[in-house]
Amino acid sequence: MTDQAQSEILENNPIGKGLDAFRTSFNSICEDRTISCTPDALGQLAQEDIQTLTIGLLSALLNLPAIRFLRSKTSHGTLSSDLLKLISAVTSDNFHFDRIKPLLTAALTDNRDDALIWDQVYNAVTESLTSPKQLTPPTAFEKAVFDTPFRSSSASQRWIEQTHDEVDQRILEELTGRVYYDVGGFYERYFEGKTWTNNARDIYEESRAQYTEGRWSGWPEPSIQSLFFFEWFMKFQDTVLSGLRRRYYTSANKVLRGSEADRKLDIFLTPADAALPDGGHDWSNALVIGEHKQNPDEDRSAKTLVQLAGYAREVFGSQPERRSGPYNSEKFDIHKEPERFIKVLVGYAMMSDAELGLNTFIKRDSNGKYIVTRDVRISLEDKPIASTKAIVCRGTTCYRGRRPGSTDWEYVVKFAWPSDKRQREGELLKLAKEKGVTGIAVWFNHEQITIDGDPDTISHLRRAMKKGSLWERVQKDKLVPILKLGEDGG
Repeated sequence: MTDQAQSEILENNPIGKGLDAFRTSFNSICEDRTISCTPDALGQLAQEDIQTLTIGLLSALLNLPAIRFLRSKTSHGTLSSDLLKLISAVTSDNFHFDRIKPLLTAALTDNRDDALIWDQVYNAVTESLTSPKQLTPPTAFEKAVFDTPFRSSSASQRWIEQTHDEVDQRILEELTGRVYYDVGGFYERYFEGKTWTNNARDIYEESRAQYTEGRWSGWPEPSIQSLFFFEWFMKFQDTVLSGLRRRYYTSANKVLRGSEADRKLDIFLTPADAALPDGGHDWSNALVIGEHKQNPDEDRSAKTLVQLAGYAREVFGSQPERRSGPYNSEKFDIHKEPERFIKVLVGYAMMSDAELGLNTFIKRDSNGKYIVTRDVRISLEDKPIASTKAIVCRGTTCYRGRRPGSTDWEYVVKFAWPSDKRQREGELLKLAKEKGVTGIAVWFNHEQITIDGDPDTISHLRRAMKKGSLWERVQKDKLVPILKLGEDGG
């Protein structure tokens, strides 16, 4: 296509208001982040926001009249085919967003120039789809970026880098500004009105013989808790919580197996029969984790936060099918609220797999793991081919899959928390298939997972819960509250 022919197409098919929805989305994101709604704001937005805007812009361009007439400059196809490929590239783990920012800037400029915007479209396609750098295998950090905003993530620390200091530093950076204490409604949401609630109440009534004069009998005094707390807790469990299908253990003096950075757990819950022959335990069986602190002042220290977050990271890393993140309830006194104490201990031990955050969409039988989608059974490889070992992320996990009787792994099955700020990846791949786009993954099916009839979404899991104080790191070992929120978590 000659430059003159392209100019005539653009003149006869102006963009007009075709990008207004994209610009509105940009303004909304900037207002949410309390930054100025100018193109310069692109340098202040997180990676996830840039990705959302990019997909929105490319989708808008696909709906413009001119797209029907513009040809590709990198192949014998159409520009619309290139844009569908570019959308797929944008949703990949190793896309370089610096290649798309000139296009975003051109689309956001007040004195918009149609010719410049289309020139930047062609440049973005050329840079993103033909650049050798795009074919370079992603680094660990680049792979983590897709799952979290562009900031340091504990996912970038792997294998020989897994020293406590390095990982803990990354964890603290990952959680800064994202941790809420005293989340209201947590106890009511997860421990009341369950199928096992009455059983938990019955166990509490039986436990009252262990509670006298406003305290649990035998509770060690603070000065000797470090020596006798675990002994007291295990005896208490044998008396009050015996016969349940899960049991609490301690590994205070023994490292759990399956970790890349050696960590011990004060208290954790596993299936009662999960102990290894030598009495040890593996992170793959840890269902609930806990930390005992002798000094209450340590509860909200950065050190304690990082400890607990480090444990959560190990759980998610060794159990890629765990689907929900860590939560923090209001603080309560186990002596002043003995019934709540028992109900929490018993509740975790009696919860269903779905309530504990396990991915029950994946089924198991004697042949291994499988899913059923579009009435087709797809067997999954035992270990995922990709997963992100981080806390604040979309939890992306991919397995190879195949139909019964097949010897070839013909599918990739991907699990991830969907974003409510951008179009679903499955919808884009489906559109690409309908348009006959080649060179990208071929869509088979996508769906929103439901658990016990409810949508498996962040907003559903957090419904009726109220955010408490947002904590922000200000120096190495201190967190301070910076914001008080009262709306429902979403």
